[in-house]
Amino acid sequence: MSSLSVLPPECLLQPFPVPQRLMLGPGPSNVPARIAAAGAQPMLGHLHTETIEIMNQIKSGIQYAFQTRNRVTLAVSGPGHAAMECAIFNSLEPGESVLIAVNGIWGERAAEIAGRIGAKVNTVVTSAGGYFTNEEIEQALDKYRPVVFFLTHGESSTGVVHPIDGIGDLCHKYNCLFLVDSVAALGGTPICMDERGIDIMYTGSQKVLNAPPGTAPISFKE
Repeated sequence: MSSLSVLPPECLLQPFPVPQRLMLGPGPSNVPARIAAAGAQPMLGHLHTETIEIMNQIKSGIQYAFQTRNRVTLAVSGPGHAAMECAIFNSLEPGESVLIAVNGIWGERAAEIAGRIGAKVNTVVTSAGGYFTNEEIEQALDKYRPVVFFLTHGESSTGVVHPIDGIGDLCHKYNCLFLVDSVAALGGTPICMDERGIDIMYTGSQKVLNAPPGTAPISFKE
């Protein structure tokens, strides 16, 4: 009989002393006790009927937070970046034109992802901390005729909350989908998905929503 060559690590023989920190960055954020307690509920299997009920309740909660009636509303397993990939991969085909507003790292990241799937990437760029006027956005929409326009609502790398009013109408005027990254903003500033004419929007659980990391709510207009 073979013996174990890798011994049990001593560091796992006692609990790790996790310190209490006051989280003041864009995320992760401090998790309220009632939310932490919900994570200690008994485990359910994916085939249990209660799991379906929980999923439906989560969907209703996301619809409320997003202020949308979209049926295709769900929680992606992963960080906000996973929802970004989900949104871009499901709205673009290779060779299609996409317009991305770049005023920080997340616009840059969206452009990288779109380029890797073979989309024709066009950008409007301003300095870090800057924003785009609706006139500048319409000029770019008219020039590039994209099928998707990507905008970061809360650019956490610069601290900018970008105005949303009127942009959805501009996108639809040019037969373009309006895709919004609200990972670092949703819950901290009002954004009503249906009212603003947003076609695709996503956020992250660990930001303003004060939940543990690992879930990325997203919604698609049909």
